[in-house]
Amino acid sequence: MDGAVPARMQDGVARSYRTELIEVTWAPRLCIHAGECFRNSPEVFDPGARPWVRPDAASPEEIEDTVQLCPSGALEFRRLNG
Repeated sequence: MDGAVPARMQDGVARSYRTELIEVTWAPRLCIHAGECFRNSPEVFDPGARPWVRPDAASPEEIEDTVQLCPSGALEFRRLNG
């Protein structure tokens, strides 16, 4: 290996998933794969699916509660409805 960091693991790289009510952002570099997200909201967070985050599968409140359990801070949310 040449030691290059894959593009998805570089600083500042994040993926966003949104509905009209909430946006969920995932930073792969920060993720430690603790699994809190898919254990608590498997209908929203499914690492075997693409896209793996489906914010339309639960209420914004449930998503907020789950995202706040992320120990690494790789997941963040932003409410879009004020």
